[in-house]
Amino acid sequence: MRIPFAIVAMLCISMIAACSANGSPANHAASFGQVDPSEFRQPLPEPALWQTAHAPSSSSVLSQVNSSIRTAQFQVIGTEGAPRVQGQIGAQVYHVDGALTTKEPALELQPWNDPIWSAGPEPDIDGRGDFVLVGSTIYVRGNTFTEWQTITGGDPYWGVFADINPALWQAGSNAHVLGEASVDGSRTWVLQLTNRFGLQFKAWIREGDGYPLRYTASWLNAKGLTYYVNALYRRFNSAVQIAPPDMLNRGIANPGAPVALPSGSVTVTDVAFDCSGTASRRPGPHDKFVLVTLAFADTGPGQVSISPDAWRLYGDGVNGAAPIDPGGPGLLRAETLSPGGRVSGAVVFEVPEDAYQLLVVGHLVGATAVMGAGLPMLPNGTLPCA
Repeated sequence: MRIPFAIVAMLCISMIAACSANGSPANHAASFGQVDPSEFRQPLPEPALWQTAHAPSSSSVLSQVNSSIRTAQFQVIGTEGAPRVQGQIGAQVYHVDGALTTKEPALELQPWNDPIWSAGPEPDIDGRGDFVLVGSTIYVRGNTFTEWQTITGGDPYWGVFADINPALWQAGSNAHVLGEASVDGSRTWVLQLTNRFGLQFKAWIREGDGYPLRYTASWLNAKGLTYYVNALYRRFNSAVQIAPPDMLNRGIANPGAPVALPSGSVTVTDVAFDCSGTASRRPGPHDKFVLVTLAFADTGPGQVSISPDAWRLYGDGVNGAAPIDPGGPGLLRAETLSPGGRVSGAVVFEVPEDAYQLLVVGHLVGATAVMGAGLPMLPNGTLPCA
């Protein structure tokens, strides 16, 4: 999830901020070191609202929603915190896809893929997003390499994303039909709803079939500036399955720190590069070999299965590189350890010559091992194989 936790801790949620007559706040020039307020405008202005004398009750509209929708896919268009000069926090627009089911409320957001916070899209190491709701439990992680955190008691901030699922919408004394609006040429009822934390949001429900077309909520940072979450729904009642994440990732381990396995551990004990290769295989032009030495220990009670093919490398210019076999001694080979057994060997990857910041990921039985495999940085302009 690309919204930094340090920023999240400063936030509170509010009802949707008022807009100017043209649907967005007015622009204001910002002095050096200050954040431009125009960054915080609503990236998806709300459609014009008109009143009607024969609006249905909010409970009848929600009943139609509940009977119409089983699954949906959607896209979130929102604003999130972004670093600015002198430690200021501004805002930037992001897009992220998601899917949901309503029978047992479940929802999953794909990784943020935000270049502001990383050098490129988040690598897909397990086919999951960074936010998952199943039932009353929320699972979040900082990015695809970090461990999952579980939220079971509800959370006002993450609730803004959970509430994208119509299964959580409830009628009550604070639910109102505000009027009608047109969304993509369809007439919709505009609902204002309140979640269990007392936080308000809006939903646009297509009158003809009860499908939700849009969801909008907002929250404030500590300085009272507004961030938005808008969801646009599409592809209703297709096949969608959302299960809890496997929770096998223990987080990123530094070299020398063991990662626990069900019957032992694995440790990165050395990382080196090789520009020459072997007689049977040499690095390609502008490439080098990276040798990651892994030490396995079986402390029981079961066996530890070892396979070089279980490992992938990520980082500078590298996205899931598979190991290669250049031949030679000291390479890790497939085998099974019994209790008390130990083995060490190198897994070799071919990477760009200027790759230094690296992570190695092993999909092992009972664990996903994510470990640092970075190389010492050379002075700017200096290539290791020159």
